[in-house]
Amino acid sequence: MPATEREKDEIRIYVETQAHKDVIHLEKVASELVGPVRHDIWDVHCGESRWWVVTNPTNLYDQADFKSRDVVLTFHVGLMLRVQYAQERDVPVAPDVAELLPGAWRRWQQAFDAYESGDEAEAFQSVGVRLRECLVSFVGETRHDDLVPEGQVPPKASDFKGWTDLLANRLAGGESAARLRSYLKKLAIETWEYANWLTHAKNAIRMDAEIGLKAVEHLLGTFTAAQLRLGRAPKRCGACDSYDVMAGVCRHCEWADPSYAPPEVHEWSEEERGRRLEQPCTPSSDISTFISPNDL
Repeated sequence: MPATEREKDEIRIYVETQAHKDVIHLEKVASELVGPVRHDIWDVHCGESRWWVVTNPTNLYDQADFKSRDVVLTFHVGLMLRVQYAQERDVPVAPDVAELLPGAWRRWQQAFDAYESGDEAEAFQSVGVRLRECLVSFVGETRHDDLVPEGQVPPKASDFKGWTDLLANRLAGGESAARLRSYLKKLAIETWEYANWLTHAKNAIRMDAEIGLKAVEHLLGTFTAAQLRLGRAPKRCGACDSYDVMAGVCRHCEWADPSYAPPEVHEWSEEERGRRLEQPCTPSSDISTFISPNDL
C-alpha cells in the first residue's frame, strides 16, 4: 500500500525506540476502518525479528506470536478497548492535567466509585452528593481574590455560580473569546443545577448518575482546557499559516522551522534494556487459531 516518507519515518522511529532494534525494511500492508477509527498495519523487519505495527493508537506485536495481520488487528482492537475501559475507571485526564485540580478529581473518582457500586436510587443520589462536593472543591481550588474586579464584593467561599462566572471572565476575556466565555458560564450553571437535581432525585436511575458524571467530567476538562489555552498558542507554519506543524516541519508545504530543536532521545543502558525486555508488554503466545472477520 502507498505510504508517505513521513509515515515511514514515524513508524521506523517508533519501532526502533520500542524494540531497540534497527529497522531494515518496512511497508504498509493493510488499512482498515473499524467503527470510526482507521487502523494501518505495517510489516516491519529488524534483522532476526519481525513485527506488526498497528496504528491509532500505535502498538507493535511480534510476528512470532501473531502469524496473521487479521488476527493482530483483531487483538489490537480488543486490547485497546480494554485499555480504554480501564482508563475510564480512573480519572479521565492525563496525570499532569489532573494535578491542576487534585481535590476536584479525587471527589469525581469517589462519585464514580459510588456509581459503580450502587444499584438503588439512593446510591445514585449519593453520586449527586459527591458531584456537588466535587464542584465545590473545584471552586476552592480555582477561586482567588484577583478574579474579583476592584470595588466588587467577592462571592461567598462556596458560591459555585459566582466564582465560575468570575473565572470564565478571566479565562476567556475579550471580544474574541466571547463565545467561549458564554459557554463556560452556561456550562457551569447547567452542571451545578443537574448535580443538585440528582442529589434529590428519589427516582434516579443508573443512567441519570452516569450523565451527571459525564457532565462534571466535561466541566472540569473544559475549564482546565480554557486555563491551558491562555498560555499555549500553537505553532503555525511560517509559510502557509497551517497549524499542522510536527517536529518543526509543516505537513502541508514542508516549511522547516529554523528554531526547532529536536528533543533529546533517552539512551537505554544494556542493564535497563535487558530488564525491560525480560517480560514482554503483551503476552500473546497462547494464540493458536488464526481467523479474520470474513471467516465469521
